[in-house]
This record gives sequence, structure tokens and C-alpha cells, in this order.
Amino acid sequence: MSSDSFQYRALFEYKRERGDDISLQPGDLLTVSKLALLTPDYQEGDEKNPKGWLHGTNERTKENGDFPGTFVEYVGVVRVGLPAGKPWPRPVPPTPGGPQTSVGPQPPGACASGGK
Repeated sequence: MSSDSFQYRALFEYKRERGDDISLQPGDLLTVSKLALLTPDYQEGDEKNPKGWLHGTNERTKENGDFPGTFVEYVGVVRVGLPAGKPWPRPVPPTPGGPQTSVGPQPPGACASGGK
């Protein structure tokens, strides 16, 4: 499952003024869900020249909040999907008191024993 979002780049510094705001530094990338822009007066293309406040995520700081649309430039559409599962690059330690087997990477809760 994935959805379209819009990406913006901060052009100017913005310092948080209210609790729901996020700070910006020039060059910060911000992701805004298309759903966050859908208002009754929204028209296709409005995302390219935002005039009001936007609600999104600062990719540098991972903060979510509001920021002025006039402080950013439109970069493009980004497809946001479910996060990929974390790879398990390290071996699972042997079960205490169990047989010593060599097993490859396993996610949490997986059985590492050979079964008897």
C-alpha cells in the first residue's frame, strides 16, 4: 500500500513560533501528504505554489508539523509506501542450554533450533 505525497525544499530559515510548527533550514526536504492538501477549494496544481500553511515532515529532523508554504519550493511527487522490514545482519545467539547450531539471520521470535 502506498500513497502520493509532495516534496518541498526549504528556501529560507523558519523558526518555530507555535507548538505545532516545525523549524526549517535552507535546503531541508519536506514531505507533505496529498491528503493534507485536499481542501474544498483545492485545484490540481495548487501544490506547486503553496500560499498558506502546510503540514508535513522535515526529512532532516524527522519532525512533523506546520510550516509556511511561502518558505518552500515544490520539488515533485514522491511515492510513500510501507517501510521495508529491517534486515537482520547479525546471527541469533544460541539458545541457552540448547544445541549449538549455526543459523543465519533471523527476525525476532523466529525459532533458531533445528527441532527435535
